[in-house]
Amino acid sequence: MNTSVLSPVDSLLEAAKRLTQEERVAFFDRFSESLDDEFDNEEEGPPLSPEWMAEIDRRVAEVEAGTCQMHDWQDVLQEARESLQRPA
Repeated sequence: MNTSVLSPVDSLLEAAKRLTQEERVAFFDRFSESLDDEFDNEEEGPPLSPEWMAEIDRRVAEVEAGTCQMHDWQDVLQEARESLQRPA
């Protein structure tokens, strides 16, 4: 008999898998909001390397200057799903 003890994360994941799709979406929304609340203050956010900060600054500048091509998230998601369906 396997009597291994699940970690709190594994236990939570197993419980979440038993939720309906609607319940999982609601749980995800509420959980992600709790993470957003924790990182509202920039100084409390996760540390980023100088290289990542430079990349973020570069991308923000491109968006603000209008020099980058923006894509709708739903289109990107659909394209990714379709690419997974194509034979290699």
